[in-house]
Amino acid sequence: MKQFISDYLSSNYLTVMVLLAFTTLLLIDRSITNKPIKLLAASMLLTLMVSFLGQLEIWCDLYDKPVWILYIKSALVYMIYPMILLFELFVTLPNKNKLMMAIPQILNTVLLVCNACGLEIIYGYRADHSFIAGPLRMYPAVLMCFYVGALSVTAARMMHGGERKQGAVLLFISFASILTLLLELAEIAMGYTDEICALGLLVYYWVISANSHDQIREQLHRTQLEAERSKNELLVAQIRPHFINNSLMAIRSRARDYPELYESITRFSKYLRSHFDAMGDAKMIPFEKEMDNVEAYLDLERENYGDLLDVQYDIEDDAFLIPALTVQPLVENAVRHGVREKPDGRGTVVIATRETPDSYEIAVTDDGPGFDPKRLPEDGQTHVGIANVRERLRQVVGGTLEY
Repeated sequence: MKQFISDYLSSNYLTVMVLLAFTTLLLIDRSITNKPIKLLAASMLLTLMVSFLGQLEIWCDLYDKPVWILYIKSALVYMIYPMILLFELFVTLPNKNKLMMAIPQILNTVLLVCNACGLEIIYGYRADHSFIAGPLRMYPAVLMCFYVGALSVTAARMMHGGERKQGAVLLFISFASILTLLLELAEIAMGYTDEICALGLLVYYWVISANSHDQIREQLHRTQLEAERSKNELLVAQIRPHFINNSLMAIRSRARDYPELYESITRFSKYLRSHFDAMGDAKMIPFEKEMDNVEAYLDLERENYGDLLDVQYDIEDDAFLIPALTVQPLVENAVRHGVREKPDGRGTVVIATRETPDSYEIAVTDDGPGFDPKRLPEDGQTHVGIANVRERLRQVVGGTLEY
């Protein structure tokens, strides 16, 4: 037994190390327990079994073991190799196609069981352990080529559908399998089938693991977004916007003899009402509605700046939806860190939109000194508005915010 283990490790050391690496990754990252990972783990175990069976054949020849061991060994090998490829296909195929793909392997299994019982329709062995080719000897090899071809087609479809990383790995596995088979048939590179198989599975695991973590992060972001919406709805309910708005209207009605005060209260009421509506709105809103929020804010700022604040518009397209309160914080930031920081208090804010082939771009610019976005101003404020806008754009519409 000691000699058998020594010979096995000498021939299959790389395969064992790759499998140990895979096992280590599974133990470290136990959060990944979905079905594709389980299929790849089963494929890894089958690869280990094949490498063990290869050494078993050598052991039988060296020590003249009974020929029935070779029958069982070959049946398992011819059964396992296509099964590994089938499991890799199962990772990506929809459930309705899995049974169809499994039928050739089921037939292969039936033939191999019959062969192991002595029919010798695929292979056989003489008493001296010499190999005999049966009439269906090519069936396991054809089946493997069929599954490799199916993997290649699936990979091409995935890459065409945008899943480039996973599709590229499947293509690598298919190409490596075909190349290794050809090199073995040409007797150029012998005995590397198990190593290539284990390496391909390990790389494929890494891709699925990365995709799984991305999905977990996206789910976490969606949960955080829902929590933010619930928090906003609760905040609006606690503030009682209708009571505040009615109170402002009552105060405004007593200020009719003071036109400036009357208009100021009207603008402030409009600003609050637009923000209350936006905070309670969990859906996307038209860009025009968001501009109403912006105008309500700018009306209040004009109370302070008057003609010193110049707002210009370059709106090429406004027929699109955006998350609520994503433009108004940018305009407020431009006024606060642009116009307000200028020595003469005079400045210009420009709001522009344009349509690109795959998105809409909104630009808010000012002619003030601004500030370094990597260094927050030390003014005692939290400065989370812009960060919130960036995160909500990314979560809701997959958008970006750039300085």
